[in-house]
Formats: sequence, C-alpha cells, structure tokens
Amino acid sequence: MMKAERQAQILRAIETNGRIVVTDYAKHIGVTEATLRKDLQELDDMGAVQRVHGGAIKPDTELARFENRVDVGADVKKRLAATAMDEICENRVVFIDGGSTNYLAAQTFPHDWEGTVITNSPAVALWMSDYNKVEVNMLPGTMNHKSKETVGSTALTAIKQLHCDLVLLGVSSIDAEHGITTPYLESAETKRAIISAGVKVMSLITPEKFKRISTYRIAGCDALDVIVTLGTPDCIDALTAMGIAVRSIN
Repeated sequence: MMKAERQAQILRAIETNGRIVVTDYAKHIGVTEATLRKDLQELDDMGAVQRVHGGAIKPDTELARFENRVDVGADVKKRLAATAMDEICENRVVFIDGGSTNYLAAQTFPHDWEGTVITNSPAVALWMSDYNKVEVNMLPGTMNHKSKETVGSTALTAIKQLHCDLVLLGVSSIDAEHGITTPYLESAETKRAIISAGVKVMSLITPEKFKRISTYRIAGCDALDVIVTLGTPDCIDALTAMGIAVRSIN
C-alpha cells in the first residue's frame, strides 16, 4: 500500500471512530508500529490529526470526547495510577475529578480500601459503586457532554461545602508559564473550585499534555502538589522550582 493511500485510510478510520490506537491499527492495516507512528506524526504536522500517547484522535479545538480517550494510551495511564495508588490510598476522603486517566485510576483502587470518593464523573461513580467499603458521592450539576463531567453553578455550590484529604485533578493541558488550562469555561471554574477543596492536589499527566495551552486558565502549576508522569518533562526544573513533587516512571 502506497503511503498516500495508507494515510487516507488512516484519516477515514479516525473520522469514523474518533481515534485509533497504534498497537491495534498497525496490525489491522498490516504495517509496523514504527511506520504507523511516522504516518501519524506527518498527519499531525499537517493538522489532519492530533497525536496523543499511544495513538491519534480527530483534531479539535476542544477536548476529544471522553469515550474516545479512554483506550488511547490506556497502558500508560494505568501505570501512572499504579505508581500513585499507595499515596492516594493513604487518604480517606478523595475527590476524583473527571477525565479518562482518572477513570482508569479509579479502576486501580484496591477493593479493601475504605473511604469516601466524591466525583463529578458518572463513570467513576458507577465504577466505585461496586466497592463495598467505599461511600460514593456524585457531584450534582450540568453534564458536559464531551468530557462527561458535571459543571456549572450547582456543582460550584456543592464543592464549596467540601473538605477533601486529596484531590485527583484531571489535567488536559499544562505549561510551566501559562499554567493549567482547559477549552471549557465552566470546566475551568469547576476545577478551580475543586482545587480549593483539597488539602493535597495530585495529577496523573501523560506526556503529550505538557507544553499544551488551552483557552481558559484554571490555575498556576503551583496549585499542584504532586505530578506523576512518564519520563522527564522538559519543564521539570521549572515545576520542581515551584515546589511540586514530580514523580516519573520509565
């Protein structure tokens, strides 16, 4: 198959499915993973797709839909969660913010953990509801149909009543200079309030989210106490200078 034909097929697959995962799609079209990654990088450079860890999604000025992000880079997201889980489980009241990484983190909780989970993610709430020793509180509010998390004035009112040992914050864009940002105004307001509700704030951040800037600012990077990520981000010196504990896995 010629490169142009192959890349056209890749674009059709992403248009139809919303995303592709390198390990699966390389087998599907009969090429090596290295060849597919090179194709995706070329398409990303042209603005035709958006590269993410483990695959690619449709280019969008907003976040891709939650259901399209869960499987992309899932192995890395689960490794980040496993690395952080001992520290997470030291706490008894944990706010789990929305996002695909945090949803996979919820699946990593040991079944003998006892505590309270508060979340604005229906997917997280449903998963944690099977844990007999966990009290699950779902944050009210208006559903963001793409990110699948509750936002808005009702959510903000409820968050003001909270005091959590740990906030596991969902982060889609982070830059040492511009801070933590999001494409959604209401998400920015909600996440800002969630940060204020936590004694400690942690985020599991996959590599492609660094040096990315979106429209609405949530907070400076120093709102985070702990970052768990893969490899060593270019901005690690700036982050550690802010007092953030950066924990890297290889």
